[in-house]
Amino acid sequence: MTLIVVETTVERPFTAEGLQDADRRVMPCLEARDAKWRYSLLSSDRQRMICTFEAPDAESVRESYRKGGVEFSKIWVAQIIAPEGGSPVWNEPFLKVFEGTYLGGFSDEQWQEANRLILPCYAQLNVEWIRSYRSFDRTRIVCELNAPDAEVIRESHRKFGIPFDRVWSAQLLKP
Repeated sequence: MTLIVVETTVERPFTAEGLQDADRRVMPCLEARDAKWRYSLLSSDRQRMICTFEAPDAESVRESYRKGGVEFSKIWVAQIIAPEGGSPVWNEPFLKVFEGTYLGGFSDEQWQEANRLILPCYAQLNVEWIRSYRSFDRTRIVCELNAPDAEVIRESHRKFGIPFDRVWSAQLLKP
């Protein structure tokens, strides 16, 4: 199976009813294509959501969303990058999402250098890196973190010149 990330940004906040309706429409399509929902991260303003799936390929998930009439912004194949020694668990009151787009790609060397700089800073600020997802073309990165607030993550990245698109507080949604 392949790890798939679905990103959705909406103008009007997601409602509980809207999410349940989307689930009713897309889940049968996903099951028919042998795809399994792992979990989702919903922004505190309810206008951004990241969903993760295990599926045969990205097209299976894309077709399921289209057939179910469920909105999405991007769908991509991902690889998981986790901290050495295992990942911390989600601490939902502190759960944050970091997103970055790197049009020239983000090489392994750049990743290692960024982590060499940022992880000690995170440790001083009580930020725990849970895991990251990197697109196979290396242009997209989504990181899950436990942090006291989103601003400490932003400040850390600015300090070391590591660009990012956004950092937001998240609610965990599981099957």
